[in-house]
Amino acid sequence: MIFQHRSRLAQIIILTSSLCWNSILPGRSSTNAVGAGSVHSSTGIFAQPQQRTTKIPGLDTLIVPGKRVGAIMPNSTYADLVKIFGKQRLTAKKVYGSEGQVEFPATLITLGKNRFLTVAWKDSKKLKPLHVIIADPIWKTASGIGIGTSLAKLRQILGEFKITGLYWDYGNHVVGLSPVMQARYTGLGIVVDADRSAARQFPQDLRAVTGDGVTPAASDPHWKPLKMHVSALTLYFPETPAPKRGK
Repeated sequence: MIFQHRSRLAQIIILTSSLCWNSILPGRSSTNAVGAGSVHSSTGIFAQPQQRTTKIPGLDTLIVPGKRVGAIMPNSTYADLVKIFGKQRLTAKKVYGSEGQVEFPATLITLGKNRFLTVAWKDSKKLKPLHVIIADPIWKTASGIGIGTSLAKLRQILGEFKITGLYWDYGNHVVGLSPVMQARYTGLGIVVDADRSAARQFPQDLRAVTGDGVTPAASDPHWKPLKMHVSALTLYFPETPAPKRGK
């Protein structure tokens, strides 16, 4: 599987979708709009600075599972981000792990309107990235997986898999890949979500695939009317030593 349930990755950070239960499922008691295990900044869910950005010439936007997000590598530092993106695009943030129990320093990279990357760091020295959260549709794997990729396209690329029930701490995740696909996409966390209007239009289908008691196959017919698509990607880096720096 790409994302292994309650594994070391899950203990580091869990990314869930931001679709509000209340707005979709009438009659539910008020709850947090995002699962308790979702990634968020110290000022709100992916709270973003309002600023203008210019295009970065020749920006590498290829995601290589387990290896890199563009020029962001397992040994990249904050100084490297400054060189790649420019300091004016970088903002200090914090991200939180499952149920908000773990906090990590992070750097938000603003690439344009509603286009962001977030690099979570091992510690405040920012010499070792843990993972990169991708919220920008131009970043894709060589096979074409990116934000907005439809469930149908995802099945063409990955074959058959399962999806954890929607809208809980470990919900919305692609799991249960074949061994071949698991090896090919190791370290890549894929989160899917329903189209908001489709979810309101088909509440019975939504309920059938919601909660921690179900892990439906991607072929389950309840997914189709919901217009499922990739809503977030997280690339987890392997544990490698941080680069040595002089005093």
